[in-house]
Amino acid sequence: MRFEVKKTENCFSNSLTYEYRLPLRGQDFAALLNGWEVGENHKYRRPLFMADRDGVNIKGILAANVIKVSFPEDRWEVEKENFERWLASNV
Repeated sequence: MRFEVKKTENCFSNSLTYEYRLPLRGQDFAALLNGWEVGENHKYRRPLFMADRDGVNIKGILAANVIKVSFPEDRWEVEKENFERWLASNV
């Protein structure tokens, strides 16, 4: 699967959050997250989902194709590499 990734810009100096542009909507992506704690929040104007597993956090709007993924500081490189490998083979 093809995806685009870029580091997000924000006010936190050691932010380890990356933005992924996917070829599918957040709702469809969330359905692929077997083994993750996944929740949805429909109270917002644009409903969103959140997912967590072993300190890796994913957030995205259900109707959009962009997700934001935050990796734990102590092992972010390994977790990012694992996530992108999974993403490439499963989405």
